[in-house]
Formats: sequence, structure tokens, C-alpha cells
Amino acid sequence: MSTTVEKWGVFELKLSTSRKYHNPFTDVKLKASFYNSGQKKVVHGFYDGDGIYKIRFMPELEGEYSYVVRSNDPEMNNITGTFTVTPPSADNHGPVRVTGEHFTYADGTPFFVMGTTAYVWHYRPGEIRERTLRSFSKYGFNKIRMLFFPKHYRGNFNAVDISYEPPCYSFEGGPKDFDFTRPNPEYFRMFEQRVKELCELGIEADVILFHPYDFGHWDIDKMDEEDALLYLRYIINRLSAFRNVWWSLANEYDIGCDEDNPGRFMLSQNRRNWDVIGEYIKANDPYGHPRSCHNITFGWIYPDRPWMTHVSYQHPDTYTLMLELKREYKKPVINDEYQYEGNLPDCWGNSSAELTLLRHWLSVMAGGYATHGEAFVIGENNRDIFWSYGGDMVGDSAPCLKFLKEIVMTCPWQEMKRDYVNTDGQNYFSLSKGYEFYLLFFRNTMNGKTLWIGPKEDPKADVEYDAVFFDVKNCKIIKSCRIRPRTDKIEITAWTAVTLKLVK
Repeated sequence: MSTTVEKWGVFELKLSTSRKYHNPFTDVKLKASFYNSGQKKVVHGFYDGDGIYKIRFMPELEGEYSYVVRSNDPEMNNITGTFTVTPPSADNHGPVRVTGEHFTYADGTPFFVMGTTAYVWHYRPGEIRERTLRSFSKYGFNKIRMLFFPKHYRGNFNAVDISYEPPCYSFEGGPKDFDFTRPNPEYFRMFEQRVKELCELGIEADVILFHPYDFGHWDIDKMDEEDALLYLRYIINRLSAFRNVWWSLANEYDIGCDEDNPGRFMLSQNRRNWDVIGEYIKANDPYGHPRSCHNITFGWIYPDRPWMTHVSYQHPDTYTLMLELKREYKKPVINDEYQYEGNLPDCWGNSSAELTLLRHWLSVMAGGYATHGEAFVIGENNRDIFWSYGGDMVGDSAPCLKFLKEIVMTCPWQEMKRDYVNTDGQNYFSLSKGYEFYLLFFRNTMNGKTLWIGPKEDPKADVEYDAVFFDVKNCKIIKSCRIRPRTDKIEITAWTAVTLKLVK
């Protein structure tokens, strides 16, 4: 057990007892109170199998901590100790928090979401997982949507075969006969190791807690509400101390499996009481990680709730609907699924790279965020598809999205608003911080169109801007120059972005 840990790292207590229990997952109560500078935080422990109990804690202050363990097991009760928290390492900015309509790390560093999707990469063989991690890093993705439970799915046209069995299951027992009161620590360890690997790369793990992709294969989705809360308690106690965790209540919360036709989906808002689940997570996660609930395109975007930190929606409309949701919810909005770049017969998996790039740019120009995905069948292999299993990205949009992110990172992103004067909503779009900084995106060429850049109250002001013109499809800088918008015309050319920084 380490006596030092960095701020926002993980301090772990490992405990044991000689006592035997019928069900150590439910029979043993275990928690610890942590103290620093007059502040107290209580966290709960969990059973890790083989007679071992653990308590994990993410310190949010530097300096000396003390702790006291409480348990209904006498051998683990009243254990005390101390440890030292050192400053965070250079790449450790802490957990992501919501600030208005944006995201910010705990140390104040802005967080710009550039998401992608690899639903069940966590249980594929090591060599595939390594390639997956390299793909995430290569293209600058910093939030990964990933299911906790395994996935079994063939698509609407049986075009995909998502049927690899995990090396072990998440609960004791077997398919269609799981004991949901007894989690399998081996499965949880496997999953949390993936979370750690992402954390080491500075990537957020958007953990999807429930989903309907079972189709009677395992019957994990048959878990009742009481068992669901036991599962939530266990996974929160295991994972919440990792700073890069996000909670997504469900993938497509508003559909379920048709009991009369197990291979088909049906709309069902009542599959679970999502508000109970959301409130439970909010009440029991001691660190307040981001929380959302994801819908299906033809279903219902989840209504605003106090437990929701941000909106996660699925829809190909990434601009107009994004603007509407930002106005309605007044929270950060992420289009977590605008349909994937790929070659599937299903509409959700056959977008071109150009359409993918456009939808992502439009999300950004609406002041929101988005998540990419890739669904290519290579040759006759309809199993190893990145959107589910990871591996190597083969599409053309990922490099362009990395370039998009690099452009945005040069902007005062969180201070910028929609600039309606220089936006027509179809061909050209603008975000601005007053007249000090502009981000322009041109979807189509508009010959003869004039943009109005600079102070509106003084139309004749002869201001100068440092301008950078970007070719967003070929990922290159076209030119950098200094311009006077009153005399130097900015050409609106398709697939060009421009940043303008006021020269003071």
C-alpha cells in the first residue's frame, strides 16, 4: 500500500478478514472517512474476490490525509492510517467538470470533447486492444463511448456479426442464469484495466451502464430494478475513484427487445426507471463525474433532470437541433451518435467521410460537441468492426477530425458564441468572442458574399486581424496573413475554415 499518491490519483486500501460470509458482496458493509484540512469525504468499499476487500479514494487536495475505516466486520472496523498527496503530474488535470455549457478539467484547463466509439473493445485480445489504443491516440480522440456489458448484435440486415464472447462474464453463473447479487471481480478488473489504460493516455472513459444489445443471448438485460441498484453500487464503488470516468446511463435508453420477436427492437421508455438510476448515481458517486442518458434517433431525447450534467443525444441533425437543445437545457450538449462513417447497408453505418466531417463541424459551429464512429466491413470480415471491437481505424474522417480539434484548440472556445451576422445556417457559419476572435467555417462556395467582421458599433474602424486559412478536408494550412476586413475580402470557399485574431 503506497503512502503517497498524486492529487486526483487513486489511493487504494486493501483489507481482509478471516470471517466467511454467505454473500460477501451484500453481507459486508465497508466504508472509510478521509480527512484533510478540515474537509471530510466518505467513500464505500467493495469485495474484490478471494477474501480481499478494497476501498478506493481519489484525493482532491494536496497534503496530509488521515482515514478511518468502518465496517460491520470487526476485523476491518476502526482501521486508521495516513498518507501524503503530492502535486499532480504534468498530464494530470483532474476529472472533467461542467462549467456552463462547456467542460473543464478540475485544474481549470478547458476540455474540448473529441469523441469516438468502440463499444466492447475492452474484452478483445491484447494485440487488438493495443491497436485500438494506438488508434485513439493517433487521431486525438479524448472521450471513448464503451459499454460495460458485452454486446450481441447483427444489425437490421444481418450485415454485422457482433458475437464474440467475453473471456468471462460480469456476474457469477452463466448465460440466462446469472446471479446478479454476485458480481464477477475478474470481469470488473478487466474493464477497469481498460479505464486505467485510457487514463494514462489522457482519454475519458464514457462508461455505458445499461443497453439493450442482448437479444435473449445472455439475458443480462433482464436484471430487475433491485439488482440493478446493487450493480450500480458495486461499479460506482470500484470505478468512481478513476478521474477519467463518465457515466452514461444507457445506450439508446428508449428501446428494448421485442419479447415476441427477440431479434427486433421496439420503442420502450419504460424499460427501466431512468430517473431512479440517475438520482442513485448522483447520490452515490462521491466525485460527481459527468452523467447523461443517450437516446435512439427515432425515440425521445431524455428530458432535463437535475441529475443530468449534460445532454447526450443521437440524431443526424447536428446543427439546428444542437442549437435548440442548447437553448432548452442550458447545459453542454454532445451529439454522441450522428451516424457512423462506414459501408454497412444500415443507414446508421454508411455515412461518407465527407458527411461525417460536415456533421462534426456543424456540431462545433453550433457551440456543441460530437462523437465519431467507424463501421466498415473489410472484405468478408463482418465481425471485427471498429465501432464495436476496435482495432485499426481505416476511414478518412478521423485525420480530418484531429485537424478540426487542433484548429479549435487555437481558439478561446468556451468564450465564443454563435455569430448570427456571419452565419446563414446553410453555407457559412461563424463563432466569435465579441470582435476579438472569430472561427469561420464554409460549407459551400459563395461568390460575392461579404462578411461583416469587426466592431459593429464602429463600422468604419480600420482593425487588423491575424488570419489563418485552413483546408479542412486535406488537413493543411492554406495561408497565414494579416488582413483588414474593411478592405480585404474574405473569400467564402467550400471546406475552408478561418481563424481571425484581433491585432491589438
